[in-house]
Amino acid sequence: MLNLIKSDLYRITRARGLRGSFWQYSLAIVAAYAAVVALMLFAKTQTYAALSEGAANPVPSDFASYTAYLADMASGIVPLCVCFMVAEHVLQEFKGGYARTALSARVGRLSYVLGKVAFAGVLSAVMLLLSIAVITGCAWIGGYTFAQADSPVGFLGWLGGYWLNIWALAVLSLVLVYATRVSPVSYIGAFCFCFGTVSSLLSGLAFSSGGILRVMQPVRPALETLAAWLPSSSLGNLKFGGGLFWMSPADVWGASSQALTVAPGVQALIAGVIWVAIPAAVVLLIARERDI
Repeated sequence: MLNLIKSDLYRITRARGLRGSFWQYSLAIVAAYAAVVALMLFAKTQTYAALSEGAANPVPSDFASYTAYLADMASGIVPLCVCFMVAEHVLQEFKGGYARTALSARVGRLSYVLGKVAFAGVLSAVMLLLSIAVITGCAWIGGYTFAQADSPVGFLGWLGGYWLNIWALAVLSLVLVYATRVSPVSYIGAFCFCFGTVSSLLSGLAFSSGGILRVMQPVRPALETLAAWLPSSSLGNLKFGGGLFWMSPADVWGASSQALTVAPGVQALIAGVIWVAIPAAVVLLIARERDI
């Protein structure tokens, strides 16, 4: 399995001609952050003030904490890039026949599938650390300030929770890749996972159970609980509180929520582990049933 992971990492990091997807997505991330910082710096200039007739700077440069800043900047683009990279890589292996060659035996199938899950975790860590380095540079260039400092435990907990939930989103995307092997379905599904479409749908159904969908009132706690424990929701919690792991769940979900929740930071760690394990088992099951 380690050799398979090494092979995957080698293929995405081929620097010649920037053929490796790692370089392509990394450049896209750097370009996106550079544009954001350029916009924020422009909003502080006299030229902007003149164009906006003296309006105040609409772009905030102060954040609750360093981790809250990281989450605000990394949300959306980093998970999406990781999911797209994983989906693209595995789809190429199916189209090029590499997967069929590697899966010549049942033992090979187990190693191959678990290798892809582990590869998604390694890639999530690499892209997150790269993004943190770029985002930290943006903070220095933009002169951003933070209202309070994160504790070492809070920062490491935030980092672990963010990584686990990005990994979980990537493995959820693998489920669609293995189930369909259709590029548009895989990419659209990954987009929906990353931007909380499923969570929003469940929350909407739960909210409607108090109105037009009263028949669903008995399952409202289950719907809210599932929505609260999805990886996209966990990333949103980490964006809301940064490294403040010990907030009350009511601070995030409100006093009227019927969801079963714990401290948002702790919940993010637990949810990340759960949503890495469950989709990994589903991917393995699909691979065995479809003789992949």
